[in-house]
Amino acid sequence: MQVPIEDQFGVQPVVRPDRPASVRLTFLLLWLSESAFDLGSTLISFAIGVWIYSHTGSVQDYSLSVLAAAVSSMLIMPFTGAFVDRYNRQWVVVCCDLVSIFSTAAIVLALSVGQIGVEVLYVYTALSAAVASLRRSAVRVVISSFVPKDRFTQVSGLSGVSRAVVQVVAPNASGFLMAHLGLQAVMGVHLSLLTGGALLAFSALSRVRNAIRGRQSINPQHSFLVSARTSFQGAIDYLKDSPLMRSLLLYGALVQCLLVLATVMLTPLVLSTHSTDVLGLVMSVGVVGALAGSLLAATSIIKRHLMLWVLICDAIQSAAILVAGLSTSPVIWCVAAFACLFGGSASVACSGALWMRKAPLAQQGSVFAVLSASNLLVMSLVLLIGGYLVDAVLEPAFAAGGAWTHSVGSWFGTGKGRGIAFLFFVAGACGFLLSVVALASPKLRQLESLVPERSDD
Repeated sequence: MQVPIEDQFGVQPVVRPDRPASVRLTFLLLWLSESAFDLGSTLISFAIGVWIYSHTGSVQDYSLSVLAAAVSSMLIMPFTGAFVDRYNRQWVVVCCDLVSIFSTAAIVLALSVGQIGVEVLYVYTALSAAVASLRRSAVRVVISSFVPKDRFTQVSGLSGVSRAVVQVVAPNASGFLMAHLGLQAVMGVHLSLLTGGALLAFSALSRVRNAIRGRQSINPQHSFLVSARTSFQGAIDYLKDSPLMRSLLLYGALVQCLLVLATVMLTPLVLSTHSTDVLGLVMSVGVVGALAGSLLAATSIIKRHLMLWVLICDAIQSAAILVAGLSTSPVIWCVAAFACLFGGSASVACSGALWMRKAPLAQQGSVFAVLSASNLLVMSLVLLIGGYLVDAVLEPAFAAGGAWTHSVGSWFGTGKGRGIAFLFFVAGACGFLLSVVALASPKLRQLESLVPERSDD
């Protein structure tokens, strides 16, 4: 038996499985589906980058594949909310899976006959990224529709666990397959993972059919573009009417800057003075930290005071980035990487749970789209601005005989990599100060109790 929940919009009511075992099984199927999809996407992203660089020898061509994915994800975001909020989410996911499967099968076929160019892979990368963004938003809203609210933190934690495992497994597996069997083999594995993930998702979503119907109060006679604009405007209006959630969005975007900075700039920081073996060690320890933070959130330890957990974990993350900038020791870097990604993963899980609990269910697709778009925008700005600052300003200033050699350089040292270290220190100090200021704000600290829980209608 299932328990109906009245729907104020006149569409079919949400139905939740009333047995905990049924909820667990449905979530498990969706979690495995998302894990398979993420593993395949990471495998192929790594492999395509390697293939493009090995065939062209151009860093610019390699960078364009990354840019194609980022731009397509940004372009689909304004329409993601309308798709997820208006249409049956089961069929949104099914359509996404079919597009992914058929496009991947086409690439496998093209590789088998030897007729493929870099441009084709750009198009495939862009299409895959757009489909992944839409699918991920749909699945996230579906999970929010039937999982009990007190389990949202654990759900976010488990998602973080799978992402951390994927980040460890995928590059190594993809590198091995590329070295021994080539891109076609990686594509074949990706196709298998997509097919398995699609079957798991369809099975899970069939168990909660009524909970995945579109729920937005939009006139069905309106065009899709009108619906998209209305959906996006609804998310913006929600943020305008909820100052604390708007503050959480802005705060999260600023903290995201730190996490992107730490993960992207860590490579040149370590390689400026040490070997690739040291970089591999530091990054591996960091992934273990991310896994530990996600496991913490996945347990039942974190049940209350989610915003307080977010702020404390962000303070730990910022302090770790600050310390990393002050040292050149691999041991210190390993400790900092573990602490940074531990705090970052736990914070993301708690923050995600807050958004699932507070954002109106009828507009969650649009709200999650705005969140994703803000994170992509922040990532792009950090990469552009951070790279420019390091190459054009900081590294020359800390070089031997540079402008800051006898001032700030006396504290941080001079030579290659010290400009990056200074950027780490400044970013970490700013992030830590931001977290302390947020902790000093009673309203932000008590956001969980001050912002009303979303209704289930």
